[in-house]
Amino acid sequence: MTSLVTLLEVLVCPLRSGRDDLAGEYRDILLRSASVRTIPVSEIIAEEAQRLRATHNLRMPDAIHLATAKTAGASWFMTNDAALPSPPGISVLVVDRLPAP
Repeated sequence: MTSLVTLLEVLVCPLRSGRDDLAGEYRDILLRSASVRTIPVSEIIAEEAQRLRATHNLRMPDAIHLATAKTAGASWFMTNDAALPSPPGISVLVVDRLPAP
């Protein structure tokens, strides 16, 4: 699962580069894939994001992503931001630090 904010983040580079085809592929993966659930920002998620920002001094996108995961019942959150804290109730996994398969 992921936040709808992910769509806003991943489309920037392809659109700047004039890669509408790649932007369309990303859009399809995030919005139409059976294996990815994209969750819109609700009032409950916004309120949790505010708490996370206040408590952990997070940037707004990071707070929204973590709040989405927590609200949706995820037990872990994958990122490559090693500085991202693990708030109570969810473990932050840094992709680059995971053991190779």
